[in-house]
Order: sequence, then structure tokens, then C-alpha cells
Amino acid sequence: MTFSQKLAGSMALWSVIALVLVGSSNLELYGIFLLIGLLICRELSTSYTKPEVGDRMDIMIYVGVLFFIVVVARNILSILEMI
Repeated sequence: MTFSQKLAGSMALWSVIALVLVGSSNLELYGIFLLIGLLICRELSTSYTKPEVGDRMDIMIYVGVLFFIVVVARNILSILEMI
């Protein structure tokens, strides 16, 4: 089993654990937990992975950051009662 397969397995395990912790009712918090797990995996595996694997993880991180920006913007707008 290669390191990238172990990394994918650990992210899959983290996604199940995050789903159990958050529950299915709060999708925004689940997405943020996934982003945190992905950021931690990326940082810890930087010196062990190939650049191609790191580039793929970076793309997922960018998508997660965009999701986080949308969540924060929606919460700000709901606080300001504009939605």
C-alpha cells in the first residue's frame, strides 16, 4: 500500500468520524471539519508525497476554502438580516 493510498484511507476515516461527530443535520459544519482534516493531512504529508498528489490535494483545499467563504458570507448576511 502506497503512502497516497494510506493518506486517502485516513481522509475517508476522518470524513466518517466527522459525520458521526456532527450528524447529518449540519452540512456546513461537516464541510468545515473536512477542510480542517484535509489541511492537517496536507501539512503533515508534504515531505512524504509526490508533487502530483500534493497538487491534487491543493485543488481540493481550494474548493474547501471557497465553500468556507460561502458559509461565512451566508452567516454574515443572515446576521445582518439581508437573506
